[in-house]
Amino acid sequence: MKRPATFLTVPLIILVSFSLCRNAYPQGSESAVEREKALAKKPMAWDLGPDNVDIFSYPPNIQSSFEVFKEKCGNCHSIARPLNAPFATPEEWNTYVNKMMRKPGAGIGKEQAKQIFEFLVYDSKVRKLSDPNAWERHLQRLISEFQEKIRQ
Repeated sequence: MKRPATFLTVPLIILVSFSLCRNAYPQGSESAVEREKALAKKPMAWDLGPDNVDIFSYPPNIQSSFEVFKEKCGNCHSIARPLNAPFATPEEWNTYVNKMMRKPGAGIGKEQAKQIFEFLVYDSKVRKLSDPNAWERHLQRLISEFQEKIRQ
C-alpha cells in the first residue's frame, strides 16, 4: 500500500521544485550570469588605478599568462581591478582566483585559473611586494580618490 503514495509524492515534489525554479527566474528576468556581470561593473577603488602593466621584462610564460588574465578577467570587469587590488600573496591570489573561477559565466577552466594565478603572483612580487611602502601609498591614494568620487 505504500507504493501508490510514493508514486504520487515523487512527481509532486518534482512539479513543485520545477515551479519554484521557474518563479526564481521569471521570463525576461536577469540570469545569474547577467547579475554577476552587473555586480562586477559596480565601481571599486581598485578600478581607478592603471589598467596596464609593462610585461616585457617578465618571463615568456608569464607574458602568455598575462594574455589569459587579460582575456578572462577583462570579460567581467576592468583589469585595473585585480592589478590594483590589495591582494599580493600567493595565498590571497589563490583564494581570489578560485572565487572568480566559480562565478557564473566566468568561463575560467582549471588550466586558465592556474595561468591567471601564476601571472598575478609574479606581478605582485614585482610591483607590490618589492616595495610594500610604495604599494601601500598607492592603495591609500586610490581609496582617497574613490571616497572623494562617491561623495560627489
